[in-house]
Parts: sequence; structure tokens; C-alpha cells
Amino acid sequence: MQLFMLTLWSVATLLTAGASAILFPRQADAGSPFDWSSITPSPDLQYQDCYGGYKCARLEVPLDWSQPNSTARAAIAILTIPVSVPENDPSFGGTLLFNPGGPGNSAIEFSLALGEQIRAVVDGEKHFEILAFDPRGVGMSTPSADCYHNTFNRVADTLQNMDAAMPPVAASDLGLQLRYSAAEALSKLCAQTAPGPDSIFAHMSTASVARDMLEIVERVDELRQTTQKRANSDKADRTDPLLQFYGISYGTMLGNTFASMFPDRIGRMVLDGIVDADDYLSGKVLTTIADAEKTIDQFYKTCYDAGDSCPLRQKGDKGPSDLRKRVDALLRSLEEEPVATVQDGRYRLVTSFQLRDTIRLCLYDPLSQYEYLAATLASSVAGDYSLLLQGPTVNPFLKEQACMAPDSGDPPAAYSWAYEAAVGVFCGDSYASAGKRNVSWAREAVRQQAKVSFTTGEVWSRLMLSCAGWEFDPKYAFHGPFGSPAPPRSKSDGTIGQAPLLILSNRYDHATPLRNAYALSKQHGGSSVVVQEAVGHTTLLSAQSACMARLIQDYYATGKVPRNGTTCKPDYAAQIPSKPCGEGVAATIFGTTTE
Repeated sequence: MQLFMLTLWSVATLLTAGASAILFPRQADAGSPFDWSSITPSPDLQYQDCYGGYKCARLEVPLDWSQPNSTARAAIAILTIPVSVPENDPSFGGTLLFNPGGPGNSAIEFSLALGEQIRAVVDGEKHFEILAFDPRGVGMSTPSADCYHNTFNRVADTLQNMDAAMPPVAASDLGLQLRYSAAEALSKLCAQTAPGPDSIFAHMSTASVARDMLEIVERVDELRQTTQKRANSDKADRTDPLLQFYGISYGTMLGNTFASMFPDRIGRMVLDGIVDADDYLSGKVLTTIADAEKTIDQFYKTCYDAGDSCPLRQKGDKGPSDLRKRVDALLRSLEEEPVATVQDGRYRLVTSFQLRDTIRLCLYDPLSQYEYLAATLASSVAGDYSLLLQGPTVNPFLKEQACMAPDSGDPPAAYSWAYEAAVGVFCGDSYASAGKRNVSWAREAVRQQAKVSFTTGEVWSRLMLSCAGWEFDPKYAFHGPFGSPAPPRSKSDGTIGQAPLLILSNRYDHATPLRNAYALSKQHGGSSVVVQEAVGHTTLLSAQSACMARLIQDYYATGKVPRNGTTCKPDYAAQIPSKPCGEGVAATIFGTTTE
């Protein structure tokens, strides 16, 4: 994966500096441009051709699922990648919904870039139609969770609150106050821009999105039944359609919520990189980073084992801990005194937050980013911050966005409010259980985050601080209990029946630790955990494994889960220098070469 992909995983959009700019180009690489505002939302699925071979629709749903007969409506943007076989082919496996995490990530933008690769992972004995939808408020779904309606103002505020200008929250009460006040100001802006009970921010809960997913499943089945009835006058017996789903990171929170709310509507569900639901809803997100330091230690070990190939290793080092000591010392120094630099005609302040965020972001994708991280840390320790200032914490699209012409489309042509969307989902979901989010609460939250992870806690604390002053309490919400019973046996005639959950995790994941996977499995009867012996966030996005792909394909085809605790090795281990992934089965699966 490339570095520009990194802000998409596990609330990373909410955490990165300049996160108001989504990092995918609007049209990605799939076919010709498409104007979403040309589609009139409808309560049934009415597809139009789009992006040179795909199908697009805007499904009308109740804005408030607690009052489904209200006139207030939302429109869910849907992109479908057609199946590779005819639908009457025995190998046709149905429609598979996909969510790439977030919250706030556009599944449509993600699928335009990587949809065919996802299909290559899930397609085996059965072949699937891939359906990506933007959750309410996100991307091309409307109403938009846009607090600005003015790109220049958004960019101006982002630049005003750039991380380089803020003292570290973990070491400075002033830094805490500044971040808290900035988040509180954004909350006030969102309440002013989209006020009242029909504000999209009052209806962005994960439970609302789960209910939207059920509606999508119903409408997909309705369309398919209508088509089949036209082709065959003998209508088949109708049963309630079941969800087939692949959820990544926050997408596992969405999948867990759906499975707990509608346990009799689960068909096949793969959850990859598990979010702890209770921890997430508490607004503290402490479990999330429980393995952060263990994961970082894997980087230092890889660097030490690389010898002279790793620039961070120095002569006389006795083990990985010597490398860590130098970086930790630099972090503490930057906490006390940011460093002033000049680069590209601008002055920049280098802070501990920048260095911590760079480490965190690179841990999402060790295969391609360990080499860059080693070089950046080595040069920073030596007093050269040029690589750090060119890295992922610096958003290259801010200047470009500031100069964009106003966009009056509905939805607009470009998705630029990912930060507000992420805040809307997370802060709404945790509203009921987070308590009074005042400065004292924020101070304690920051202290706990820094205690759990010295290296990344300061960065993750921004997630909680983003909810300062948030006043939207979703009416339609679900706070547990989470879990589902073991499903009945799959149908013997080969048709899709219910199946237990397949739960995936890397051995080391700094954003969703392995323990979350086993905790989730205990909640859902018959489910099974598969562990990929790799480092990084989610098995799909951080490594390539023919073993894992075969297990996923077999599960979607048969509904059978492997033995709980089954392990898979990646085809390539992260190393320094990075090794191009251009050989073998995994490369074929991901489309980089052929055997």
C-alpha cells in the first residue's frame, strides 16, 4: 500500500493533521467521471451506469429510524462492482457489502481505488457482486456532515490549528486547553451550520448505519427478485435476505452492531481488525492502543536485525532497546522544546506530536513504510527534520483545496468534510456514556492515553478531545448488549444460509489489538478467530497472505469457519530495506504481477 492510503484506517482521518482533506482523488482511477447529483434518490434501487463499468444509486432512507414514517429523509450513495459471472451461474454468491473503516471514510472512494483487489481476495469458489456505500453524512451520501460549506474557511481553520503550532497535550496544560477549545469551537460551528432535530449530526450513529445496511440488503433482494420473476414466471419461495459483509477496523464496530441488533439476518460476516465496542462507546478508546508499544518494539527489532541496512542502528548498539532509547529521548526533548526549522520557503516548528504521529501512521503499513520510518527517525535523531516535514502528518492538498471554486452540487463533487464526519459519528456514538466532557475529563483522558502508550498516546488523545462541547445525542442508538447466538446449520442445498462470524487480526496491531478479536469471538456463538503472524493494522491492508485469502474465500463459499486460533503466515515479512511484493500467489491476488 502507498503512504497516501494511511489516513484511511481506524479513525486515522480524525487524528491526522490537516485531516479535513480526504486523500483519495474524487474520481480515483476507475473509468470516466460521474456526477452523483444527476441521480434522484429513490426508496428502491434504481441503478445508473457510472465510472466506466460500475453501477451507482442513491437509496432514500428515513433520516431518523426511530421515526421511520417522518418526511425527513437521507440518501445513501451506493456503488456496485458487478460480479464476474452471470447471476444465474451456480458460482454466483450474491452481493457483498464492504466498509473500509473510519469513521468518516468513503467506501465509494476506497472501492474505486481498490475494489477489484478486494474482489480478488473474496472471490474463490463463489463470485460476488461488491457493494460499497458511503455511510450517512459521509462522502456522496446526503445530507452531508459538512460544517463549513466553504472549503477556504475549512482550510484556514485547519492551518490555524496545525499541530506544529500547538504545545503537546501530554506535557502542557496550555496545549490541552488549546486543543480542547479548538474542538469546542468546531462543535459550535457544526451546531450553527446544521442545527435542530433534523441535523444530520443527530442521525449519524453506527446503529443508524447498521439499519441502513439492512435496508440495502432488502432493496438488493427486492431488485433481484423482480429481475428473476421477469425471467422466470415461477417465483421462488421468498425468505428474509441475509447480509454478507466485510468490515475493516471501524467497519468491525459496524458489523458487530449489525450482528447484535439483527442476529437472524447475518449471512456471511468477516470482521478484520477489531474495535472493542464498549471501549469505543465509552469515548476513552484505551483498549485500542493496548498493544501499541509492543507493535513499535517490532519495528525496532526489525531495524536492529537489519544491521547496517537500517540507518537508525548505530555502532555499539546491543539490542533493539538502544534504538528505542534514542527516539524516546528525542520525543521527551521535543515535548520540552519544539525545534524551529526553515523548509521550502516556510518556517516550521517540529513537535513531539509530529514525530509521534509519523510513527503511528507508518505502523499501519510496515511492508512499505518501515524503510521510510527508519530513515526519518535516524535523520531526526541527528537533527535533520527534512524527511519528517515531508511525511504523512503534512497534508499536501490543503493549498490545492484552498483555491478550489465553490461547489454547489448536491452532493458536492469532492468530499472534503471527512474530519467533521468522523467527529459526528464518534462523538454521537459515545455521547450517552462518555460523561461530562469538560476540561477535567479531557485532562484525565490525556493522562490515561499517555500512560497506556508513551509513543502514540498523545496523538490518540486527540480523538477524545475532538468531542469537546459536542451536543448532538442520536435518537436511534444501540449501546449493547453485543453478541449473537450460534446460527443454525447452513442450508444443505448450496444456497446461502446463516454462518458464524469469521474474525481476523494481526498478531501485532497498534490500533486494534489481538485481544479484541478473542473478546469479540466470545460474544458471538460459533465464531472463530484467525491470526495473521504479521505487524500492522488489519490483515487485508497491512500484509499479503495466500493462506488468509484461501480461508476468506472458503468461508464466503461455504460458511464454515476454521478452528479458533488458526494462524496464517504472510507471504512477505516487513523488512529494511523494503522488499517489493512482486512474486508468488499474493502478488497475483493483489494484481501486482502474475506467477
